[in-house]
Formats: sequence, structure tokens, C-alpha cells
Amino acid sequence: MLTRTVLLLTSLQTGFALPDFTEAVNAVKPALVSILADRVLPGPDSGAEAARTLGSGFVIDTLGHILTCNHVVAGYHELTIKFADGISCSDDEVVVVGRDPVTDLAIVRVRPERRYAPAQLGNSDDLEVGQWVLALGSPYGLQGSASAGIVSGLSRWGLAKTSGPDFQDFIQTDALINPGNSGGPLVDTEGRVVGVASFTKMGENDFTGIGFCVPINLAMEVATELIRYGGVVRGYLGVNTQPLTRGLRRALALETRDGVLVSSVATTGPAAQAGIEPGDVIVELDSMPVRDVRSFQREVAARKPGGSVRLALVRRNQRIETTITLGAWPIADIRPRSEPSGRLPLGLAVRDLAESDKVRTGVSKGVFVDAVDAAGPAYDAGVRPGDVIVQADFVPVVNTASFEVAASKPGSRPILLRIWRGRTAFYVAVER
Repeated sequence: MLTRTVLLLTSLQTGFALPDFTEAVNAVKPALVSILADRVLPGPDSGAEAARTLGSGFVIDTLGHILTCNHVVAGYHELTIKFADGISCSDDEVVVVGRDPVTDLAIVRVRPERRYAPAQLGNSDDLEVGQWVLALGSPYGLQGSASAGIVSGLSRWGLAKTSGPDFQDFIQTDALINPGNSGGPLVDTEGRVVGVASFTKMGENDFTGIGFCVPINLAMEVATELIRYGGVVRGYLGVNTQPLTRGLRRALALETRDGVLVSSVATTGPAAQAGIEPGDVIVELDSMPVRDVRSFQREVAARKPGGSVRLALVRRNQRIETTITLGAWPIADIRPRSEPSGRLPLGLAVRDLAESDKVRTGVSKGVFVDAVDAAGPAYDAGVRPGDVIVQADFVPVVNTASFEVAASKPGSRPILLRIWRGRTAFYVAVER
């Protein structure tokens, strides 16, 4: 073992040169921006409480459109954009063009008349595990920072996380992605953007070194829709599906290796109206084999609402074919939030569950957490955007009205909230 170590060190010293990333960093730096998103909430004593989100982004065209993450700008009252050359834009100079919570992406535009230097875009389909990449951004507000790593994995999905996108098709990297990096570019050694930093997988006690980025090809598809329409319209079928394991195939006596299993059906969705049932196996979409859950979801989402799709199903060993008219996956409200009339209950902005939320989460009653005041008690208790609150002090929460009643009750003890996150339920105690 000692001999091998010496030989390795010798070879590193004599025959191996670490790459120089200077040119790659300099190529993308003019397009790099840091983003400060401020929210101001009335305090309990007629004062004001400020909450600030730090993030990153990068210019994608000469018109000043900036690509970043939805969670960086959602719920803001004022945005400040800082460029690498020191120029800052804020107030009415900055506008959110569109947001897409499904992929956790957003487009911001700066209005001053100047010619912007967009980042050069790469092709994320060409990425390979093991190649060098750089994460650039403003971690902890340190503008223009860069960290190096490799592509650790591709097409990652099904990840449990506190907040972020529902549609998952991530690049995994060990390049450091810390708070403030969100929305910043992941670039290759030529300085071409291949991904958008989204979130980091955190351990219980410390940073585990696993970051996830949205592939730039997917990000630009979304960006084009956001610039054109202000939102992304997706086809909606109204089913939850799961992979077919070997055991499930045996239990269902399936002969085909293709297909996804329908685990739940939205009661008022297009699939329910067409007669699709839990336990059905979808084997074809428009005469094409259905290989896995992720590709099936992406194919449905890529189709426009109002269009028809033809599905082939297997139900109790019988093949069934049906045509379904797709609904629309909801578009997020992209308008800046108006100044609240009073303090948000517990520091939370919530809304009623949409039908798509119910299908995705498996929860039929509750309220969806849109935003969390980072200076509020709910944030301290561990509540995060994307959570679903189903109980308050053991009383069911069925809509926003019932939540506001429960959250506004006076009391000296914390309020006990039961929360669904992903497929897991847990309790948190929030100070009133």
C-alpha cells in the first residue's frame, strides 16, 4: 500500500497537470449577476421586518433577460440585480417576466438601455459523467465566486428535498453549490453554460457535497416559454404513476417489460373522465412504448392542453385503448406580491391546493405553502415552500380560510402543525 501511494504521488508530481479554469471563468463572468430579493412585512409593533434572499443568475440574450431560479425571486417586493462590472439595477428597472415553479426557473429582465453580453450556451445532452464543470455565482453574497468539480451523475430524479422543482431531470455535481449559488450557471471548461444551479443535498449535520442543476437544454425550453407567455403551459393528464418493479410485474402477470403503473387518479382530471383507474398499466402513448415514469411525464407535459393523446392500457390482463383530451397544468401567478395588509400568519404565504397539487402530493385537503418569511417563526420551525399543511393543533386544515383562523388564535404555547413533504408526514411546533 505504501509503495502504491509513493508511485501515485510521483506520477502526479511529474506527469499530471491540473486544468486551468481561468479562461472558462472569464468567458462567462460578464454575464453573471447576483440577485437580492427583499420582502418587507409589517412587524407586531408597527415596525417593519425585512427578509432577504440571495441568489445568482446569468444573462441569456442582448435584451437583458436573466435566467435564475424561481425560489430566488418568488414572493419578492424589491429586486436588486448586480452585474460583474459593478452596475446595479433595482426598483422599476427590474421586472420578473415569468416564473415556473415546476422546474424552479424564472426569467428577470433589466430595463435600462444598454447592450448586454449573454453567456455562451452549451449542449447539456453532450455531458458525460466525469467531465470537469464549474459552478459560478454568489455563495453567501460573495459575488463572482467559482468552484470546480465533475459531473457526478445525469438524469437524476425522484429526489426528496425541502423545496424546489416538481419536474426533476438533474445534473449531479460535486462542484460546491452553497446558499446564494441558486440560479447561477454551471459551465464546462470552455465557459459554456450547461446547467442552472438549483439546490444542494444536505446531510443532517453538514454539507454532503452533492449539488443538482437543471440541464441548460431544458432550462432554455422553459425560458423561451416564460419570455413569450409569462408562464409555461403543460399538458395535464391527472394521474400519478410509479415504476413497474419485478415484483409488481409478477403480481400483475404482465408479459410486457414496458409501462408505468397508475397509482392514483385525480377525481376531476382528464384521466378520470376517460375511465382510467388505479392499477392500470400504461404501456403506450400515441403508439410509442412507455419506458419509464420520467419520460412518460415529460412526454405528457410537452403536449399542449386541448390536444388529444391515445393511451394503450393493460387492465387485469386486458388491453384497452382510449383517447384523452389533455387539460392544462396550472401557470404560476408571476405578478409581484402586493404589500400585505397585515402580518402573514406565522410568516407563511399559503394557497388552496390545486388539483395538480393533490395528484402530485397524494394529499386531498390542506394548504400549499407558497413562501416562507425567512425571519418568521415558521421558517425557524422548519417549514419550507412546497410543504402542505394538513392540521393545526390536531384540527384538519381544509383551505386557506381554516388555516388563517387556526393560525390567528391567541395563545402562549406554539401551534402544532402537521405537514406533508413529498411522501412523508411530520409535525412542527411554530411559535405564535
